[in-house]
Amino acid sequence: MSILSTALLEWYSVNKRDLPWRRTTDPYHVVVSEFMLQQTQVSRVVEKYHEFFLLFPTIQSLAAASPAEVIKAWSGLGYNRRALLLHRFVREVVEKRGGVIPSVPEELILLPGVGSYMAGSIASFAFNLPEPAVDVNVRRIFYRYVHGKDQGKPLGRKEEEQLWTLVRGNIPKLKSSDFHNALMDFGSLVCTRDSPSCASCPLRSSCSFVSLYEAQKEKVLYVMEKRQEKGMMENGKFVPNRIFRGRIVEFARQNEHRSFSFAVFGKVIKKDYTNCDREWLLLLCKTLQEDHLLTFSLENNDSIILRFSP
Repeated sequence: MSILSTALLEWYSVNKRDLPWRRTTDPYHVVVSEFMLQQTQVSRVVEKYHEFFLLFPTIQSLAAASPAEVIKAWSGLGYNRRALLLHRFVREVVEKRGGVIPSVPEELILLPGVGSYMAGSIASFAFNLPEPAVDVNVRRIFYRYVHGKDQGKPLGRKEEEQLWTLVRGNIPKLKSSDFHNALMDFGSLVCTRDSPSCASCPLRSSCSFVSLYEAQKEKVLYVMEKRQEKGMMENGKFVPNRIFRGRIVEFARQNEHRSFSFAVFGKVIKKDYTNCDREWLLLLCKTLQEDHLLTFSLENNDSIILRFSP
């Protein structure tokens, strides 16, 4: 094993987080957890994980559910479109693959909702195959360890391929799952984005980043600016549209098929709603309909009824 993988696995054996999806290699459970973990805090996923499998214990039961049932079960996880992508994933696996989730990235990436990271993570966590799963944590760790700095701009295709080759070359034989879990925990607990714990880092003696960071932190620590999101002001604060979209979906979970005046509906979605916000709110409903999350209808141009897409 490489110096990096040896040190990481030793650290992981003592510091690993006890997470429910790490107690199984069932591909269905791994797939669900990976969809849940996209852009969602681990603590929130832990709360929903067991509850979701009580509703859909098998891949067949999830495939047989309606999109509305899946979206309702997704409550609390945010980014509701992922629920639909997961549903499409399992339906295709059940209908076209006999319910058997493929193990290799080349086949996984052809399924709905699966990109290069997801393909590698399923192959690694469910099947322990030596396939790289490169997310922001893994990218940050390797870029710092090898290059001594943070990634300052999006990688080109050649640089990305080189990074994936580097990660693949460090995966210990028969320990891909443990290695990737170690990277996830290490990136969350030690080699963090804003304040890495270099002083206590087990990679300190061989990492290119440590000495530079300690000498000139402001030059090597790079935090990419967040992309400006579209949104609206609410009670003097900017709120992204994705938050308002989430509120609309949550409102539909509680009030599907019921008619509400726009004034009442608007006040629930935006606390300081006025008639001036009506067109904006209608546009949000239209985008949810275009994403096949919800449908809506207007009554006398004054009331709205929300329904989950069939």
